[in-house]
Parts: sequence; structure tokens; C-alpha cells
Amino acid sequence: MKNITEMSQSEFRKFLSSLVNSEIFKSRERLAGLLGKNSSRETLETEFLEFHGDYEELATQLEAYTEDPLNRLHPHATFTKKLKRQRDYILANRKTTLKERIYRRMGIYLESDPKPNKKITELSQDGYRQLLRSLVTQNLFAVREQLAALLAEDASFEALDIAFREFFVAYELLELALEDYHYDPDEGLEINPEFAEELGKVDAHLKAGGKTYSLEEVFEELEGE
Repeated sequence: MKNITEMSQSEFRKFLSSLVNSEIFKSRERLAGLLGKNSSRETLETEFLEFHGDYEELATQLEAYTEDPLNRLHPHATFTKKLKRQRDYILANRKTTLKERIYRRMGIYLESDPKPNKKITELSQDGYRQLLRSLVTQNLFAVREQLAALLAEDASFEALDIAFREFFVAYELLELALEDYHYDPDEGLEINPEFAEELGKVDAHLKAGGKTYSLEEVFEELEGE
């Protein structure tokens, strides 16, 4: 995807429209509704699977934005001060790099990544519901409504730029809320016989002295193709 900071105004508006229409906002509504109905753990887990997948999709859309969202904002403006407080909190509490977070979304933990020891699937009933409530009430969902309203009003590029910065920081807060939790939707699933056989061959190859590669080397090679 084209770097966000290099987009034309029309491209930027189209990009913002895709953000506010991301599936996560629909899955959040469904998840919030299920929590309000005090639905079963199994029902909540099914919907959270969708929510988490949609979160990862949104994260992929925003990976290209690496600029400091406070850049070029008036430092003494009330909005800037508010955004700075939120960003300072994020940077003070974040434990991972962008690269580590990207790999996590591929289901991989780099050696440098402090893998979280809290598994979402192992949370108590109360702990699980508490986590979900904290996620569906994140500021991102209110900020999304504001951004959608500005797009509908055909607001100026400057207004949309500021709204996007707030959206991005709100997204980072959601990302931070999930950082201390390990979640693998495939964990515990039975491995099919064919894949198990392939794993056996790999294991035998390694025991026979076969060459191994780090995850970083593998992905760097793939990225270079």
C-alpha cells in the first residue's frame, strides 16, 4: 500500500473511508451486544475470533503510517496536548517494536519480543468478560464516529488530517490494550496427519544436522523476492 504521508488528497479521503468502514466496527457492535445480553463464553469466543481478526486487518492498513502523529501540530493547542498525553502513555507502556507487532500478527514471536504470559483463552469467566468490555469501550470507536461524520460533511483536508491523527492514536491505545495478552485462535486444534508427517520429516532433518534459519532470515529472504 502507498505510504499514507505520500497520498494525494483524494487518495487520503478514499483511505479514510476504507478505515471507517473496516469490519472491526461491525464486529465490535456484535460483541458489545453479546456482552449486553450476558451471552455464553462459547458465543463470546466465536465473536471475539472475528473481532481479533478484524483488528489485525485494521492494523495491516495502518502499518504504513510511521510518522509521529504530533508532527506539525501546534504544540500549545488543547487538542495537541490531549493527543500528546495519550501518546506519551502509549510510548511509556509499550513493550514491543513495530516489527515485533507485525510478526505477532503473523502468529510469530521474534526472539527479542517479550512474549506475554497471559493467554486470553485461559482467562477466568470474569476476567474474560472484563477484557472484552475494556476492548469494546476503547476510544477508537467513538473517534471513528467523528471521522465518519467529517467524511460525510466533506470536511477540509486539514480537518480530516487532524481527525486521522486522533484515530491513529486511538488505534494505538487498542493495540496497547491487547499487547499483554497472547491469543492464537488455532491453539489447541488437532494437526492433520499430512502436516504432522511433514513436521516429522523436518525434525529428522534437523537431528541429522540439517541447516536451520532464524525467522528473521526467512522473512528477510521472502521480502527480498
